[in-house]
Amino acid sequence: MTTHTTKAPVSSSRDAGACQSAAEFIVRALSKAGVTHVFGVPGGPLMPLYEALEDCPGIEPVLAKHEEGAAFMALGYAQVTGRLGVVCGTAGPGALHALTGVASATADGVPVLALTAQVSSSSFGRGGLQDSSGGSWGVDTVDAFRSATKLSALASTPAQIPRLLALSVRTAYHCRPGGVHISLPADVLSGRLEQPAPLPDLRRPRTGPPDPSAVAELVDAVRAAHRGVVLAGQGAKLSGAGRSLVRFAEALSWPVATTLKGKSAFPEDHALSAGVFGFGGTARAHAAVLADDVDTLLVVGSALGELATHGWEPRLVKGRRLLRIDIDPLHAGAGFEADVHVSGDATAVMDALVADVQNRPALAKPVVAPLTPAAPSKGRVPLRASAVVAHMSRLLPHDTILFADNGNCVSWLGQGFVSRPPGAIHVSLNIASMGSSAGSAIGGKIAAVDRPVVALTGDAAFAMVGMEVHTAAELGLPVVWIVLNNAGNAMVHNLHQGLFGRSVSAMYSAPIDVAAVARGLGAEGFVVHTLEQFESALLQALTSSMPSAIDVRVDPDEVPWALAGRITTLRTAFARGELEG
Repeated sequence: MTTHTTKAPVSSSRDAGACQSAAEFIVRALSKAGVTHVFGVPGGPLMPLYEALEDCPGIEPVLAKHEEGAAFMALGYAQVTGRLGVVCGTAGPGALHALTGVASATADGVPVLALTAQVSSSSFGRGGLQDSSGGSWGVDTVDAFRSATKLSALASTPAQIPRLLALSVRTAYHCRPGGVHISLPADVLSGRLEQPAPLPDLRRPRTGPPDPSAVAELVDAVRAAHRGVVLAGQGAKLSGAGRSLVRFAEALSWPVATTLKGKSAFPEDHALSAGVFGFGGTARAHAAVLADDVDTLLVVGSALGELATHGWEPRLVKGRRLLRIDIDPLHAGAGFEADVHVSGDATAVMDALVADVQNRPALAKPVVAPLTPAAPSKGRVPLRASAVVAHMSRLLPHDTILFADNGNCVSWLGQGFVSRPPGAIHVSLNIASMGSSAGSAIGGKIAAVDRPVVALTGDAAFAMVGMEVHTAAELGLPVVWIVLNNAGNAMVHNLHQGLFGRSVSAMYSAPIDVAAVARGLGAEGFVVHTLEQFESALLQALTSSMPSAIDVRVDPDEVPWALAGRITTLRTAFARGELEG
């Protein structure tokens, strides 16, 4: 564990009006905004920022192993706190390494600020080391981030910093949150502000109330429904709309399903929980959401993309009214066109809706029963991943914060893990970067030191950014990585076998010894082959003061329910294409 030294307090005479440099202004403004950690990897042009961080008692720099890991740490921190996550990287490759994590923040609706360095402006286009200004056939990091963020800009002078920083952070929070990026040349970072500038108020603004007339239209549509069903997405979860969803569902006996990203927005041990619909979902949830007698679908906080809708399943909207609540008005027609759309914070709109329906008699009895974890299949070797996740559901404390990586592990989570409050589940889809959970879990643990934090990942995802275990070890963070080790890229393996009858270039010739890697990075490592061994390792890891990696050897040929359905859909599409060709 790293021994942290207390920073010397900054002289009170060095107030906002006497800021010595643009870097110092940035750090002080972020501290005032409640930022407690900045995640990154230092480099030459970025050094003025790290000097300012060292002199700021309110912000702790976190040294990651790779800028992508740092960006996902900022993402996980922001997901858990609801506040701004900050990542920094040096010029050129440092900035580009962070791009995937910042793009994921935008896709997931999470506020993250990326501060990337640039060579001195006098060197632009001259072929300097790591020049990423776009000149001399080099990459332009501002352009690279522009399509991945809500705002990407270059600070040309120190005098621009106060307004550009304020604009960037407010943009990150505005409407649907997301990533923003500022490129900071070394001479700008170290340059002095010519005029005193007050520190801006960069705290997250409160959202305004929804439009009463739009809410009234939504109320009328709900009243007119014969039988309805709710599909809750990431927006409902980030808004904290769970209690409002429960009150609404109980008032009308409408079953509630979630998207995979929305999992944990609604308690899955509730009698009206249908579980996950779409990718990572179950036959049970699909039966509830697609039932023939449902005439109204209320979508709360989902853009209705491919994974949330099971490939834009037409039965979701055919012969039904589609009602939508979303903070982004542009989502009114995303995926499917809404009959009624209310723009606003999901909790605020649901509270207004509940005020109308809560005192009305329920229209029907509940049509689903509470979810329960599947019975474990003890003694089976190799282990089924489905049994491991079901066992996790029984063993993990209810307040666990769980970060799930991309690959088959996220399908097993959606299918077999029962989410209960006050637990939280975070899945970074859309961009769907493998390896995201390694950094996110560290950021999440920093944000919630008193709660268990677990990352569920696969061996292929762990191989990409697993070095961040060393970051957790250095910080003394007891994060638990549960690695479903199937000796390769099992999702690709399953898809290829299902579509073409064979697996090509997806699996390793020998499995990675994840436990040995973890031990080499300063964590505890366990290799398990049975559920009894898994239970013992997990309980030990949950009580440890060190990070732990549990290397669970699982069957690569077990296929999640939703993936099997996707294989059938793709096989049909390929066959149709061959006939048309």
